[in-house]
Amino acid sequence: MEVEEEIMEVEEESDFSDRDLTGESESDFSDMDLTAHKTKTPKRGLTRLPKMRTAFTNSGGKKHKVTFDELEKFSGEYRSEFSSFLGDLVRESVGFRFLAWKTVPTEVKDKLWEEITRFYDIDACRRRFVMTRLGDLLRNFRRKVYAGYIVPNLGKPKKLARIPKRYRSMVEQTDWDKFVTYTQSDEFKDVSNKRKTARSKYVYDHHLGRGGYAYLRDKLVQNNELSVDEIPSRALMWRKARENKNGEYKNVDVKDIANKIIDTETQIKDGSVNLDPGTDALTLVFGKEKGGYLKGVGYGVTSSRYWQSPRTKGSSKERIAQLEFQLHNERLERGKKDEQIKTLSMQMAETNNTLNQVLAHLAAQGQTLQISSLSADKISQTQVNSLDKHDGSKHKANATASKIVQKEMAPTVSMIISLFFL
Repeated sequence: MEVEEEIMEVEEESDFSDRDLTGESESDFSDMDLTAHKTKTPKRGLTRLPKMRTAFTNSGGKKHKVTFDELEKFSGEYRSEFSSFLGDLVRESVGFRFLAWKTVPTEVKDKLWEEITRFYDIDACRRRFVMTRLGDLLRNFRRKVYAGYIVPNLGKPKKLARIPKRYRSMVEQTDWDKFVTYTQSDEFKDVSNKRKTARSKYVYDHHLGRGGYAYLRDKLVQNNELSVDEIPSRALMWRKARENKNGEYKNVDVKDIANKIIDTETQIKDGSVNLDPGTDALTLVFGKEKGGYLKGVGYGVTSSRYWQSPRTKGSSKERIAQLEFQLHNERLERGKKDEQIKTLSMQMAETNNTLNQVLAHLAAQGQTLQISSLSADKISQTQVNSLDKHDGSKHKANATASKIVQKEMAPTVSMIISLFFL
């Protein structure tokens, strides 16, 4: 199962188109002799490694520096060149020798890394990321070979037995036979059908070509739609990746989703929609991401990496909008508390006025009212000292005054104290 899944896996949010990942298109798998078509433009891909090695030698062994952006994606001047180099290298060095990247021996991966660092200046801490990328490139290469050569020749065993002419110089016959055998197994066909079904449900294909989302970001900067140090929102990148050169979408489904994303962004900016940490317009439209990888950012960017990455020198517009909305909510809550305190203060003033009237009434009868203590939960027992304990009417007046104090003051004091502790 592992082999079949590796061959058939499709990346819906890849950084590169299939042609850029493998250096070829499905039409490149013709078994015809290429020398018979000298007028055709040579296919790029199979000649890149020798040219790169020659250029490296001619430069006196000068390595190209591989840089990464804040999302740990390839960036800089040699971004596309390095990605092409990786695809050619894994195809030439591994090819069909191992049908699953996980089964490639450590010593083979070590040699791949040595070859990479021979031509490129890249930090050793990036090895794991690069190895994962090599596995994805190899998987895409085999998928393209399957779709471009094996599928058209199903039921033609003689043709399937022959290695495509363009690969005969670097693929062993035994490795090719093993690959073809696997693609004819029932287990492989079952996985293939499941993948096709899942893929058919994805209707939001992007139009990204060579360079993927990284190139798109550079283009937006050049068009002054982004600042150089700004991380673009996923919503913006998702929409732009699906627009053609005229800013139009290829079908109604994509257009409807794009409009829904725009509406959601507007609601976020005007404060009518509240965002939880780690969410944005795409989360609200599509729901929580599955598998840990995010839409609109390209290959290999997980949710944790995206949301925990530095937000550029300043802050992205989206993050600023979130903070402003959060501050707005806090101000509203504080305003409500201030109003409550103001109202309760007025109630306290009225209560004090009532109490003063009671005290004045008692004083006129020669009595005093002593309040032993007040608490946030309740007013303690009010003690009334009567100058004449045998005067029933006076005792009744004191009891009434005690009830008034408890009824009027206790709730007000309790609420004011609780508000100050919120």
